[in-house]
Order: sequence, then C-alpha cells, then structure tokens
Amino acid sequence: MTISNKAILKTAFAALLVLAPLPVAAQSAAQIRLSDLKLKIDPAQTTVSGISSGAYMAGQFQVAYSGLVKAAGLVAGGPYDCAEVSTGGVATAIVALKRCMDVAMGAPDVDALVANAKAREKAKEIDPLSNMALSKIYLFNGDGDVTVKRPVADATDQFYRALGVAEANLSYVKLPKAAHAYITDGYGAACDFIPNEGEKSEYINNCQYDQAGAIVRFFYADARTPNAPAAARQPQLFNQAPFVGDTSRSGMAKTGYVYVPEACEGGQQTCRIHVAFHGCQMASNLIGDHFAVNAGYNRWADVNNIVVLYPQIDGAAKPTSNPKACWDWFGYTGYDFARKSGFQMAAVRKMIGALAGE
Repeated sequence: MTISNKAILKTAFAALLVLAPLPVAAQSAAQIRLSDLKLKIDPAQTTVSGISSGAYMAGQFQVAYSGLVKAAGLVAGGPYDCAEVSTGGVATAIVALKRCMDVAMGAPDVDALVANAKAREKAKEIDPLSNMALSKIYLFNGDGDVTVKRPVADATDQFYRALGVAEANLSYVKLPKAAHAYITDGYGAACDFIPNEGEKSEYINNCQYDQAGAIVRFFYADARTPNAPAAARQPQLFNQAPFVGDTSRSGMAKTGYVYVPEACEGGQQTCRIHVAFHGCQMASNLIGDHFAVNAGYNRWADVNNIVVLYPQIDGAAKPTSNPKACWDWFGYTGYDFARKSGFQMAAVRKMIGALAGE
C-alpha cells in the first residue's frame, strides 16, 4: 500500500468510525435466555429489516440465509457485499465510504455484485440464489439522505431485480424530505433532521410515515392493522453472550432485546420472527432501548403474532475499528463478514434458532 493509499484509508476510517458518544446508563432489568421462552415458531415466515449499517446487515443476512429468511427491508442501505467488490484491491473501508455510501468512486457495479453473489453461492458460502425469486424486498431512500446516496439505493433495486425478485415482491419507497434515519409516524426528530458532526442523534425521524407498518404489511399478506397507539408491553433484555462469543472479535454486545407478544408467550400460539437491525450510533450502549421501543414494530407484532428480535452491537467491544457500533458490512470482523460463517451472521442465526427451539 502506498503512502497516499494509507492516507485515503485513514480518512475513510475516520469518516466511518468517528468516536461515539458516551454510553447511556447500564440497563438494570433482569436478562432472560431466549431458549427459556419456549415459543412455538413457524420458521418459514422469518423476516428481517434494518437501517443504514443494519440495512446492509439485513440484506446480507437474507441473501446468505435465503432458505430461511423470506423477506428483507433495507432502510437507507445498499446491495449485498457492496464494500468487498472493487477492482485493484481497494480496501473495503474505502469502497464502503466512496462507493456504497457516497459515490465518489462511482455507483455500485451491479453486474460485478451479482457475479460476486453467484461466486459465493458456488462456494456454498450462502444459500442458493434461486430462493430470491420468492423473496420479498422493501427498499427505502429519503430524498434528503446525504449519507447513503440515491444511486446506491437504485443499485440495490437493480441488484435484486437481477437476482430474479419478482416485480410484485419488490417495494422501493422514496420519501421527500426524509433524511438518513429510521422513519416513524410520531416519534423522533424532524423528518429532515441531519445532525452536525458530534451532535447527538438517535437516527429516528418523524416523517408521519409508519415505516414498521409498511414493512409488516408488505411482508405478511395476512397482516392486521393495530388499533392501539402503542405496544402492549416493553421489550425484554436477553443474554446475547451464548451467541456472540468473544465480543472483541464479534463486536457484539452481551445483551440484546426481544419483544414477545402476549399471544406468543409459552407457545400459546404459533408465531413468526422478525429481526430488526439498528444502525450505527443506535445500539443500546448509546441510546438505550429507544430503537427497540420506538421503531414501531412492537405495536404491529401484538396483533400479528410476531416475535421481534433486536440484536445489539457494542461500540466498546471494538473501540478502534467500530466505535460507532455499526453492524459489519465492510469487514471489521474478518473477510467472511457477509457469508454464513461470519461472526455476526452466525450469531444472529443462532439467536433465531434459540427462539425457534432448534
């Protein structure tokens, strides 16, 4: 690597990984074990979604485990394994910043990304891509998103179409004024709020758009609309330690959140799982349970028998390479971050298995 490339790489990491704010107060609630919930789960209805780095994680998790995960919602995210695909051996952090967020290096190369996914499939590092023909994909990009630019979101749309996702199974929402954030109908900052460098933000914006509801309705044909303005209960803190291994390697927190509707408790009714991935600077060590409580999924979960899993990253686990508590979509945990064998990928898959009683 030349000196100039080192300088570029340093700049890229600085942009991706500026120091995070101090953690919020530690949670005092008792932790549960997922296996103790004794749920009755239909794994064939498993779905995922995420915002920003969580969108990238949702997308790569669904592509890798497409035999299990039937739908993915990508809010302000890009196509599968975007940061790894480049010419000339450019570092993934640079590609992530300059092609998969900004487009200074040009928009993501959809043909190259599809070829890469097919190579992963051939190596049996991900599930067969033929599963994508039956997958449902929700994409979102705000007109005011200056972090993940519109050409990146457009490339995501093109990527899924190239993999055979049917027109009826693809929803691409573009919302005027919406900045880079998870969008709600009533909670959060102003719709167009963009924090200044170092300014605290939960990255949850109120655009009078029920994003969680839009995702649930699109994913589940039998979705019922809740009458209640809020969820019936609070998410529970659970022990992530059995799944994440050495946190200094996986970058994950020791605890996460899970929301279990009353109807699902103790296996009373058959329920399904939705995994919601937070974005950078949205993990529990930074904003507490605000994403798990206020994203809007839990209210919909109550009337649709959905158990919502909110796995957590911890910026303190890898303070040098991931102080912003991002999900790994650019290789800070290792070369296989977007494959089934990746630390975070395997950990979340085990969490799903524990909920399903595998």
